[in-house]
Amino acid sequence: MFQREFAMRLFAKPGEKLYSRLSVNVQMWAKVSHIMKVGRNNFNPPPQVESNVVRIEPKHPRPQIAYEEWDGLLRIAFVRKNRTLRASFLGTSAVLELLASNYRLFCAQHDIALDDSPADLNKGTAQADAMELDDDGDDDGDDDGDDAGFSGFSDPDDPDDELPDFFKQLQAEHKMKRKNNGAARKKRGKVSELVREKVVKVLERDTQLADKRARLCDEGDFLKLLYAFNTEGIHFR
Repeated sequence: MFQREFAMRLFAKPGEKLYSRLSVNVQMWAKVSHIMKVGRNNFNPPPQVESNVVRIEPKHPRPQIAYEEWDGLLRIAFVRKNRTLRASFLGTSAVLELLASNYRLFCAQHDIALDDSPADLNKGTAQADAMELDDDGDDDGDDDGDDAGFSGFSDPDDPDDELPDFFKQLQAEHKMKRKNNGAARKKRGKVSELVREKVVKVLERDTQLADKRARLCDEGDFLKLLYAFNTEGIHFR
């Protein structure tokens, strides 16, 4: 038995207001079914909230997916669940730097040689500039955290629309690097450009999910994304 809003998050479906990273994670690893509502008047003294009873049955056999990979993908996709996946993965330099770091580690573990010399600033710069948003992840030209470009979709009463702590930390680290080293775009290496190209390929061509929002993606969509990213050598742990 859980507080009603939390319980409803466990079995929420794509497109519903309470659908979140929690919903996807629970439903990936278990079958969740709603049993009954429990009103506050069934208790003495009555609590401040309503409750629901749910049944959570772990799936057997267990899905053959690494949890760290799966949850790492979802953490990025659901940074702001009302944004497109393109904005989530390409909208901030912090996410791309994280993926580039993971790609370097993957290549080192598999003896894959990398050329991380400075990228050709004239090649693909216009495309990169067009796709990269500012550091708060929106496209309003400031770093104030306002999601002005998505105000028609964001829900200020929805806690899932708040930036998670891990992403705030990434942003803070990235801003510090920019402050110390100058504009990040001038320091971009060939590995970072390669990773960006791989992300674009996965979103635009391999899965065609670039314009879809996380709140509308189902388990199959996220599995398709994870497979496509892993095929390109991009991992999330």
